[in-house]
Amino acid sequence: MKRILAGVLLLLSTIDSYGQEVHGDPNVWFFMLNHYSLNEKWRIGNELHVRRNDWTKEQEQFLIRPYLDYKLNDNVSFTVGYTYIKNSQFGKYPLPTAVPENNIWEQVTLTQKIGKLKIMHRYRQEHRFIGVPVKVSDDNYEIDGTHFTNRFRYRFTMFRDLTDDWFVHVFDEIWFHQDGLKPKSFDRNWLYVGAGYRVARNANVQLGFLHQWIRATADRYAERPTVQLMFQYDF
Repeated sequence: MKRILAGVLLLLSTIDSYGQEVHGDPNVWFFMLNHYSLNEKWRIGNELHVRRNDWTKEQEQFLIRPYLDYKLNDNVSFTVGYTYIKNSQFGKYPLPTAVPENNIWEQVTLTQKIGKLKIMHRYRQEHRFIGVPVKVSDDNYEIDGTHFTNRFRYRFTMFRDLTDDWFVHVFDEIWFHQDGLKPKSFDRNWLYVGAGYRVARNANVQLGFLHQWIRATADRYAERPTVQLMFQYDF
């Protein structure tokens, strides 16, 4: 455990050394997560994200993510899903127009428990179809076709119950652009710390802080502090 945490800290310090410019307004993100168990092995789920920039003043992203999950055993699960993302014009370096993205993804999650501590390793492979903005007249752009690329994500997560109702949730996630399926370049890093409260046996609310470190261009990084509010309900 100590070696893993030390590696994460070393990675963050390495990323920080390459940034030539850091900027970014505070974000506020709202999530709703739902799951429905079909049987002991299979379940379906969906995520709905509304992401706002500059303390909710600007629309940042809208995201919907349905998926199908298969539980091999208590330690291993496999997931396939689809994500639709609408990237809006926001921030100091806005897109010329809203850009949609559709991606298909596969995921493996490894879980282990040490006393009250739950540890998860999540490996996700994304196949992304990103809209291409094309200028059609002065200050007017349209989406013409898509650009295909792959991206790999690894998330290390820790959950720990504090009481029957309260728990803490911590994760660090690193993202890589890919050349085919080979890692090509660093994309971003997320570090999250939050607290949750179980409002019912099958529902909880979480409030946390997410530190985003995003590679905007080859020599410019964006650092975005983010407040995250999430509601989860299992049918």
